[in-house]
Amino acid sequence: MRKKVSEQSYTIRFTPRRAKSYWSAINIRRAKELTKLGQMRAPGTRAFQERELRKEKYSYEKKPRKLEPRFEQKFRENGKAWEFFQQQPDWYRRTTSFWVLGAKKEETRWRRLATLISDSEQERRIGLLNKKP
Repeated sequence: MRKKVSEQSYTIRFTPRRAKSYWSAINIRRAKELTKLGQMRAPGTRAFQERELRKEKYSYEKKPRKLEPRFEQKFRENGKAWEFFQQQPDWYRRTTSFWVLGAKKEETRWRRLATLISDSEQERRIGLLNKKP
């Protein structure tokens, strides 16, 4: 929170972290840097040491995924669709794989794979990633 003191200065109040707040990969890396430089204060060090070790909460923190072998095998059964998919740029293959595998329910993963195969067979990208005219 920033509070004006005068026309030329202000103060910033930093709110301590909650006990169960999430530490992103960026914040973890920054805390380690500050500790190494000796700039981390005791409350920050304590909060960092007591954090819950949950990983990859945000999508940008997750490693790029490839289709699981069982899904890839099903996809390869349709040669035309697989060939189109392989011709697409890395970002498209990575994004669609993440879209298929990101579903929580198994049935949703299979339904998304079917959509991907169907669209690829017709040599078009899935609706979410289609270029708009």
